[in-house]
Amino acid sequence: MDTISENKDVLFPQVFSHLSEVEAQPATVVLDEELLRRAERSLDASTSRDLLWRLLATGERLLQTLQQEPRPLTRLLERTVSLLPFDELKNTISAEKLQEGLTSSSISVQLLCLAYLRKAADSPSGASFVAASSPLVQCLLTTWLSSENTEVAERCLEAIEALLAVDSHTSFTVLATRESVAEVQGQGLLWRRIFTDPQVYSILFEWTSLRVSKRDVKTKKGMQLVTISQARLFDCIARLANYDWAAISTTTLPAVEAKFADGGADDQPYGGLLRYAASHMIDQRDILMEVLRQDFFMKLLGVIQQGNPQSVPPRMLEALQHEAGIDPAKVDEENGMHL
Repeated sequence: MDTISENKDVLFPQVFSHLSEVEAQPATVVLDEELLRRAERSLDASTSRDLLWRLLATGERLLQTLQQEPRPLTRLLERTVSLLPFDELKNTISAEKLQEGLTSSSISVQLLCLAYLRKAADSPSGASFVAASSPLVQCLLTTWLSSENTEVAERCLEAIEALLAVDSHTSFTVLATRESVAEVQGQGLLWRRIFTDPQVYSILFEWTSLRVSKRDVKTKKGMQLVTISQARLFDCIARLANYDWAAISTTTLPAVEAKFADGGADDQPYGGLLRYAASHMIDQRDILMEVLRQDFFMKLLGVIQQGNPQSVPPRMLEALQHEAGIDPAKVDEENGMHL
């Protein structure tokens, strides 16, 4: 089926007229979902900056007074944000405003704020903007681990991974302007914020620990929510291993980690977040979590195999194989491991 080509000179005057009507009577005029979806679909790289900025300004202003579910509008604004450079967007929205949006009771507003944060991952300077605010990073991690809305949690993790990817010292991003093209290296500021700021780092433990928890683990629902957060952390650590193995397996804040350890001794040849997830996070009597834990180690081994197996100390590699249920005796001599 052919896509209908919209006449933007006709469509957007209708959109702005409609938004003006809603703004004048926010309690009675309902957002025209079909009209706003048509506008969303018509936005692309060729759309003029003036139109994009007008849409964003109008929509953000309307959100302050809107008295109905804003999803038709926030979807349009998410698309608008995706087409504007974050170096310009950051001049119109503060870290405090993003925090406010992430803690909103409206899922739609949360998703719009996450669109801004995902856009920040287009360049190292965007990641630096996020990293500069400890409260914002705390809010992002908290929303990711604590949200009971699956879409919000998934969008949070996408933003976190994308930001850390562009911020990695091993990452080089090509940035093009009208005058030149340049390759920019990640600065590692967000990595340092997460792994060396105690207030930020603690959040990774507070929502996933059964020992010292933000949840009421004495209730069935509390336990269920903790296990969901634990699964999210397993997924995140496996993804981050692609970018910085040392960050996830090295102890950087021992005082924080000790608070959430169960007190039992272990001789794991790795530390940090990986040691916590492997040895202290889950209830090993929970069969489902044990399956997720084993799958987590399989993913880590996959990351190592795709990278440089020789860079991982033999004792650590053997420990990971053991946790994944792999017999080290069956290690492939050529590839360094057998999965």
